[in-house]
Amino acid sequence: MRQTRVIAATTVVALTALALGAVRAQGQESRSAATGRNVVVIMTDDQDFRSMGVMPKTRRLIARRGTVFSTSSVSYPLCCPSRATYYSGQYAHNHGVVWNNFPLGGFYRFRQAETLPVWLRRAGYQTIHIGKYLNETDERDPRQVPKGWSDYYGGVDPTTYDYYGFTINHNGKLKTYPRLPKYYSTDVYTGLAEQAIGKARRAGKPFYMSLAPNAPHTVSVASRAEQEGTPALPPPRYARRFASTPLPAYPNFDEADLSDKPKLLGQVFPLLTGAQIESLTAQYRGRMGALLGVDDLVQRVVETLKRNGVYRNTDIIFTSDNGWILGEHRLIDPGSQDGSATGVKFFPYEGSSRVPLMAAGPDFPVRRKVSGPVVNADLAPTIEDITGVRATLPQDGISLLPPARKPSRLNGRGILLETYENPRAAPPYAAIRTQRYRYELWTSGEEGLYDLKRDPWELQSRHADPRYARIKATLAGALAKLKTCKGKGCRVNVGELPPPGAQP
Repeated sequence: MRQTRVIAATTVVALTALALGAVRAQGQESRSAATGRNVVVIMTDDQDFRSMGVMPKTRRLIARRGTVFSTSSVSYPLCCPSRATYYSGQYAHNHGVVWNNFPLGGFYRFRQAETLPVWLRRAGYQTIHIGKYLNETDERDPRQVPKGWSDYYGGVDPTTYDYYGFTINHNGKLKTYPRLPKYYSTDVYTGLAEQAIGKARRAGKPFYMSLAPNAPHTVSVASRAEQEGTPALPPPRYARRFASTPLPAYPNFDEADLSDKPKLLGQVFPLLTGAQIESLTAQYRGRMGALLGVDDLVQRVVETLKRNGVYRNTDIIFTSDNGWILGEHRLIDPGSQDGSATGVKFFPYEGSSRVPLMAAGPDFPVRRKVSGPVVNADLAPTIEDITGVRATLPQDGISLLPPARKPSRLNGRGILLETYENPRAAPPYAAIRTQRYRYELWTSGEEGLYDLKRDPWELQSRHADPRYARIKATLAGALAKLKTCKGKGCRVNVGELPPPGAQP
């Protein structure tokens, strides 16, 4: 009998130890679910980095309160490949989404089983998505909810690409909003975000919110977003704000000499006509007005976080999926749905590949500017670092928390830009971007090398300049590694490059 009691006691001790071990393991796996850090990511659609001047509320509430990453690029300057990078932490050559539409890209090309929202939900997070998801989302089944989201308010494509009359899939239930001024898309998304934050707070769980207005994208529902459309629509309250604003005459607008760039560009893009410039001006005015609606969205989200008592425990990240070129280097979209001149992305030039990125909250220093190169592949690792959640895919990017605290960590870093063959016959390339330079290699064999410190408007490539020969050789070697990199292999550092003209 005594022996039986001893065995029973031993068994109880062992089972207790196993149970405690399981609790500890669970606590380690979902550390952030216990500590409760919240994350809100606001991602606009086709917003170039120079447009932040029209968003004073966002600059005040996020930039001045937190950290600005002034040299932020997207690895593939196109909506769907870029968003796939955001949700996977991988460059396009690893996640496999290389265009907006199936079979090369789109929602049905993206591997959903292991992504950022899946990892966060698995760790105990309330995961919330509002607005645009990936191109072609729910076109086959409007009620399909992408994996990983516990509270999903996603736009049903192609209605997502209109500012009125769009359909929202809320966890499998559809709602089409009337074409009335009060149902302007950005305002509807803002209201849904306010409700979702309150709901998450009442649930007592930490939350991750992906808030993705379609502004300032063109109205392109008629072409199922396979072509650019008519100008973005501002909310009614701002309809006249930019009605007479001229198109900015940047130094590289309608660039006279494209001889330093791939020959195809000079052949396809002649000097702009008056009618084209007028069309681009209308596009610009619509875009800037639409961004005022996003500025209001940011303010209302911040106010809602405060009202629910979670503001001080929430990191807010603001960015865009890619930029938009409006006539810089003569570049326009030659295939818009109504034949008028619109903007274009895809290209490696700054207007297309460079985007705003700023973050504020308990994990980001106040009034900090980080000028080293960062990329959208860094978004997922940064959120993982904030929350303590572990990715199950190799992460090509890095967490931005260490360089936010110590910007010199980005010294010498090179990040990858890449595109691929596509139905529009846009010329593919691979490029490496450092803080000062961008070296690009096009599939035609042509090269480009821009000294962005001396030539921020990219008016003269230095790829054939002997003074830059050593710099080009170093960047070309680093690019060769990045083109096929994976995970930690994507941490490429070019070191301290010599000044132009330096002799070996």
